[in-house]
Amino acid sequence: MERMTELFVEKIVAGGAGLAFLEGRAVFVPFALPGERVSALVSEEGRDWLRAEIVDVLEPSPDRVEPVCPLYGICGGCNLQHMSYDRQLKAKSSIVSEAFRRIAGFDPGEVAVAASRPYGYRNRVQVHMTPEGKLGFMRRDSGDVVPLSSCPIADPAVNRWLEARARSQHPKRELLPFTGGADRFIVYGYSDDVFVEGRDREPSVPVAGDEILFSLKGFFQSNLGALSVLVGETVAGDDPLVDDGQASPGSRAADLYCGVGLFGHFLARRHASVLCVESEARSVECARRNLPAGAGEFYAQPVETWVRGKRATGHFDLIVADPPRTGMAPEVLHWLAGVDAPELLYVSCDPATQARDTRALLASGWSLSSLKAYDFYPQTGHIECAARFARSAPEGG
Repeated sequence: MERMTELFVEKIVAGGAGLAFLEGRAVFVPFALPGERVSALVSEEGRDWLRAEIVDVLEPSPDRVEPVCPLYGICGGCNLQHMSYDRQLKAKSSIVSEAFRRIAGFDPGEVAVAASRPYGYRNRVQVHMTPEGKLGFMRRDSGDVVPLSSCPIADPAVNRWLEARARSQHPKRELLPFTGGADRFIVYGYSDDVFVEGRDREPSVPVAGDEILFSLKGFFQSNLGALSVLVGETVAGDDPLVDDGQASPGSRAADLYCGVGLFGHFLARRHASVLCVESEARSVECARRNLPAGAGEFYAQPVETWVRGKRATGHFDLIVADPPRTGMAPEVLHWLAGVDAPELLYVSCDPATQARDTRALLASGWSLSSLKAYDFYPQTGHIECAARFARSAPEGG
């Protein structure tokens, strides 16, 4: 189904597209801004929704700006460079608030968003190889690779590395000894250091003033600046979420979906024991090295399996959960409904699944005490959120 139509864009929705309506159906319009009237080509049709591509902006928004990247709209990495950064932050605040009102049944009011550097912030990139042996990123809505020599959202160290490879006659041949001819691999840059998957195994980088070890083959956050702000405001600083001073004898914290033990590293400052649970064995091995000797217990298993075990019983002074985009499994929410713990910090990369889980948590006796968003990925529709929950007593299991 392809047809031309004129649309009025009402708002930005999760993922970054503009939302309009046509004959009672929602129309998702990439690269459109609220308040704009656009001429668009309907390119895809679902049962109760449409997708349309802009042909012409008839009435532009004052928030529309010229994209910095010459490959914007071609490369699939960014989808908000056409929007001023201040407006991006407001849009993301609205997206989070709406998700909690609509899905959680809870109105959080205006959600604060911690800003990041708009450009030059991304430390971790996945580099792809073209059939001709050049480096690039994935093309938008395609399996093809767009060759490039730099990226405006990438950390300067990453860009220096990309630029040097672009000047090479045979970048694939140069990288072959450690990439093994792989058509994609991770490059992580910070300050003067660049780590390449295959050549470098377990680098360390500073987060909130401490060195954190991670595996290039596993997941680790891509924006060190924003990550340090999040950690500093939740588990590392002088914050009401954690007790002041040294670890209290017998105090116990749980770091669920712990990854490389990032949160657990800081929790160990104030808790005598930190239980770290993570399904990926490689990350658990990093967590063992990121926590002080003797401070942690480590479980290389899914959280939904761990919550059924003996070590998931008893009192916890604090629980931190940082699940994948899909959110928490029903078994974990059931455990949280009866666990003996006064505080929960829930970090999420998807406001919709976090709002869904919040609905279950509120129903089981938890109360939402604060909610804040962190702009880990400027120029994109992605949002990170930290929700704090409190409860004076368990509700029973």
